Amino acid sequence: MVRLSMSAICVLIFIGDIAKADNNFLTGANDIIAVVDEDGDIKASPFNVQFGKKDIWLPRSGHVVSLEVNEKDVPVGMVLDNEGQAYFPTLKSDGSSNRQYRFWSALLGMGNPSPKHRTNSATSSQLSRFGLQMGSNPILYRVTTSSGSIVTTSAVIHLMNNTAKLVVSDIDGTVTKSNIQGMLLPALGLSDWKHDGVVELYRKIANQGYQIVYLTNRAIGQSDMTRKYIYSLAEAPYKMPRGPVLLQIESLLGALQTEVIVGQPEVNKIAALNRVKGLFPENPFISGFGNKAWDILAYKALNINPDMIFSVGEDSILISEGTRIFTNYLDLMERVSIMYPLLNV
Repeated sequence: MVRLSMSAICVLIFIGDIAKADNNFLTGANDIIAVVDEDGDIKASPFNVQFGKKDIWLPRSGHVVSLEVNEKDVPVGMVLDNEGQAYFPTLKSDGSSNRQYRFWSALLGMGNPSPKHRTNSATSSQLSRFGLQMGSNPILYRVTTSSGSIVTTSAVIHLMNNTAKLVVSDIDGTVTKSNIQGMLLPALGLSDWKHDGVVELYRKIANQGYQIVYLTNRAIGQSDMTRKYIYSLAEAPYKMPRGPVLLQIESLLGALQTEVIVGQPEVNKIAALNRVKGLFPENPFISGFGNKAWDILAYKALNINPDMIFSVGEDSILISEGTRIFTNYLDLMERVSIMYPLLNV
């Protein structure tokens, strides 16, 4: 059992109080899962993008966001709201945006459109202009502020067939050995706080044709740091497989409040995974790894076979939710070809 000191409790209460305000200080973006069907039509998960106060100190509402995919400009734009989150305006049928930034409207909080005139989901028509290729497609979001400075953030659009099979993994406490330490230590340069064997296992699952999806309650402003951490992990000769990294769409303090104080992060995870599930004609999720009860709850809500849901302990012992049998990474590695049959990709 974890015991918190009085000072730690006071910090958590403080976080809970101020997380309700606009604390979107950092800039970041979620990766995107795009799915193409037999007719060539593309659907995608939400374009969750945030430009923080650290980078745009001016009122952010109304700033236009230009998009660049695979190092080419695309004729589709987004706009920032008061909290620095980007959206697609729905008033223009061609998906473009010719809005101009107005300082006083943004300062007075008058720049946001009504909910029916904005969305974070791109249409199939807009996605067709992105020039997407199967696999990874780097996307760059670029804002030129009224002061003339240019601010960017990046992510990856992962384009896959609608027959793809996904394996979802939590990060903190699942890839790392601890939720809070796993969130903080990489920021201090201590990036080897991981479970031994997790890299080799995930790589072997990916080699069978499955797409790993990394899902975390870290704040979206930590996206760059989280991707760098995930992709820096290696167990010679294996490297962590690349895949969509999906973070929580709120501030760092809000994410800590959800994870530590409120204790209901499964709500966000279920919502995010259901959005992905809806892109496919049938459930693409066939397995899940997590370390908390809310991870298991989220995976069960997706109707993943309980035998393929694994709870990971700090001692790197795994328990199957369905069979309740204890196992470990080495055992799973030896049975990868049986548990994750080779797919025709």
